[in-house]
Amino acid sequence: MAANEITCPMCGFSNAPNTVRCVSCGAKIDALANEYTDEERNARSRQQETFDWKWAFISFGVFLVLQAIVLIALPMVINTFDPQGLAGLGIAVGVWSVGGVLIGVVSPGRTVFEPAVGALIAAVPTIAYLMVVTPDAFNPSLPAYIVGGLIGVMISLFGAFIGEKFTSQKSSTSAKA
Repeated sequence: MAANEITCPMCGFSNAPNTVRCVSCGAKIDALANEYTDEERNARSRQQETFDWKWAFISFGVFLVLQAIVLIALPMVINTFDPQGLAGLGIAVGVWSVGGVLIGVVSPGRTVFEPAVGALIAAVPTIAYLMVVTPDAFNPSLPAYIVGGLIGVMISLFGAFIGEKFTSQKSSTSAKA
């Protein structure tokens, strides 16, 4: 049976002979996979072949729940917590990066851009909420909110990349064992 298995050119996982996508990393398994040079194999392993809206909407839900916890629940528990202060900024960075890492780890295959799109969609209600509850003393402009939201999107993209790296290292380690 081992002679009939197809080794994934991206992560090294052994797949059944009729597998179209790697069970471990989701990479497309081509009949010519063994003919790639190391450089081509390395370049292909870093490319995302398709975009899956399902994971973008799952990311949106994850980011929306995490932001609701930080913006609504946390101020109810900690009266002095200011979501737009320095502590709020630090927590927001953590929320965007942890959300990106989480989606990067649990989603199959290469899904780096989906968390960023989910974060972009989640930034809209987050910005709307912040514009409504902002104290009178602190009144940033709409472009300032948009730039903050885009920074969150970039942080989630970075988090998703880290999550994908963690998953690919984990799958290649288990494939070698």
